[in-house]
Amino acid sequence: MKGSSLVVLSGVALVAYSLIAPRLPGSGIAPPPINPGGPDLLTVFSQSDQAQQAAADACEFGCLCESIAEMIDFDGHQTEPQLTTGQQLDNFRKLSRFYQLHGASYAQRYPALAEAAGSYLQNELGNDGGKIDPARRARWIAAYRTLATSAHYASDYLEWK
Repeated sequence: MKGSSLVVLSGVALVAYSLIAPRLPGSGIAPPPINPGGPDLLTVFSQSDQAQQAAADACEFGCLCESIAEMIDFDGHQTEPQLTTGQQLDNFRKLSRFYQLHGASYAQRYPALAEAAGSYLQNELGNDGGKIDPARRARWIAAYRTLATSAHYASDYLEWK
């Protein structure tokens, strides 16, 4: 068989497969998202009877946590950082949530969220409100990024389900 005939036959086979594959059993079903570890926020958001709302809320919570991590990181790169103590970082977290939710709280819809996220942060960061050094700032950033990843996993899983 000549090279050009092989190319044509390969092209025809590829087109035929692309037309048949969507009709084969098992195709089009995505596997479940992979759990990244970290705090179990899927259980928290799964307690809602409204899966679509829970998925959206988990996504928003994840975005809030990402934003907090990014702002703590950005602040740390400034000549004169504004967030220099654990107390300031905790107040920043509270204000960020307050402004994003216009005074509401995710704990109103998901009572277990405060315990799950709070316990995780307590275990990772402790409760020292004093001065932070670069290593401690990095732990705050990592903790909020992990919360964000866990929340996005919960959102993705609830949408997949």
